[in-house]
Amino acid sequence: MEHTPARGTDPNAHSSTARDPKSSRRLKRRIALASVAVAATSAIGLGVTAAPASAARHDTCATARAAFRAAMNEARFWLGAADRLDAAGSTSSANAATNEANYYLGQAESALGDMANC
Repeated sequence: MEHTPARGTDPNAHSSTARDPKSSRRLKRRIALASVAVAATSAIGLGVTAAPASAARHDTCATARAAFRAAMNEARFWLGAADRLDAAGSTSSANAATNEANYYLGQAESALGDMANC
């Protein structure tokens, strides 16, 4: 039985220390790019954490509107699911979907109360 070398190995290579200049350049380039990526990530992180507290704009009305919209979308989804499940004859699943819809309607009502203060 004849021995065949593994794929990617050169049977004529005599030294494992001999390196291809192209692969060496590629390795240096990859290390440099990785270093740049780490430095950029660090700079972004420092920039975000170094911002003064007054720079953060917190609009409670916009937050309440977004919460209301999200809760109503979820409630609408669960009400549609409850209708489809009830039409398919799955009463217990329809009741569970209705309970989910009621939960999100409660969340929407709470957000609506927050919007009243705007």
